[in-house]
Amino acid sequence: MVASKNTSVVSFGLFTLLSVMLLFSFYSCKKTEKTESAQEQTPEITETPVEETVKYIPVLRWSCFTKDGIQEIESPADIPTQIFRPWTETLRVAGAAKINNKSYFLINRLGLALLPDSLENQPELISDAMYFTDTTVSNLVSVENNPVFHVYRNSFFNSKASEAPLPFLIQYRDENKIFFPLLRVTDLELNPSSETVHLMYDGSSWTAAFKTSTKEKIDFNYLQFFSYEPLISLTGMPKPGQIQKQELSIDLFKQIVCNYEFGKAPERVRKLLAQIPQKFSLDLYYSGEKSGTPVNYVRQGAENSLLFKGTVKDFGTCIISLFEDGTTYFSGALPNNYILRNGKPVVFRLPKLPKGFIYNDFVISGNILYTAWEEEFFYQTARAGFISVDLKKLLYEALAAADAKKLENEAKEQNP
Repeated sequence: MVASKNTSVVSFGLFTLLSVMLLFSFYSCKKTEKTESAQEQTPEITETPVEETVKYIPVLRWSCFTKDGIQEIESPADIPTQIFRPWTETLRVAGAAKINNKSYFLINRLGLALLPDSLENQPELISDAMYFTDTTVSNLVSVENNPVFHVYRNSFFNSKASEAPLPFLIQYRDENKIFFPLLRVTDLELNPSSETVHLMYDGSSWTAAFKTSTKEKIDFNYLQFFSYEPLISLTGMPKPGQIQKQELSIDLFKQIVCNYEFGKAPERVRKLLAQIPQKFSLDLYYSGEKSGTPVNYVRQGAENSLLFKGTVKDFGTCIISLFEDGTTYFSGALPNNYILRNGKPVVFRLPKLPKGFIYNDFVISGNILYTAWEEEFFYQTARAGFISVDLKKLLYEALAAADAKKLENEAKEQNP
């Protein structure tokens, strides 16, 4: 269920883009140094110096998750307090990806949301009780241009984990809006009770860890597997023997799924964040246009330095990095638009969330940035939802107005 659209609007400050614009974003990340004035729910574009404030531009919309679906709200702070539950067992965005020119949120315990390219339209929620009622979903990826995700029951938190095993890979078929089982552990000739505890897809092959528990012991299998035939075409057919697999040692498995040094990140990522001082530590999850499983890049900064955790995604025409406090780096162009600021990074900040909340995964659809947020405590999550932001209004139109005003002021100074 999706509530009717509200008409709330926001204001934000306009600044002149220079390289020093990055200073703002890092001070804004220091949670201990935020002032009360930062509490207002306003996106900000960070430049210098401040030229003008443009108010009442409708650029965003807030939404939260309920057991009935997606509900529009005025602010996350307005949602009644909820009980914290393990993140595997509660409503939250478990994946976000752009696949075959369509953008999706995978929402745990709810369904798959097809995200529109306009704030005038509402997301379409597609669900299936078999895969979203008492299971955990994760790892939304593109397999042969089809949305595919991982489904499992966590044996530590879910009392139904010992019931008849489910397929561990599910395909969403957009043409008829249904979910279809893609792979079971038996397709890999594993024990039917094996639990998939880790899964990674690099765009061509899968790397996975499976746990099999008995009264006597717990065994782990580490596999890398793929299919010569398109995996989607094998749906509904017997697959033992059709899936090519290789046993991995635990050391090789760790080597494949481990964190990578930030210096090995794609050049476009390093350029986007080049002006972040080396003394700061980074922990970034990156995914490219193929929409495979995100790869973790880390950088160790100075001793006791601040750690900035975030997500980086390359959408082809643009690349975006978003940190947990809402500080966002944008470089490139929105679809069917010109390259912003000649490709130099533009930094803005999403509205500040209440204490205990963070931003995490995101995706773009047309000109709209959809960013998930959630209330977290250790391994638990309570309230959760997403914010929808019109980047064309926030970046292109607002900055064009700022540029025009700057030129006007310069003309006045030259011709008093």
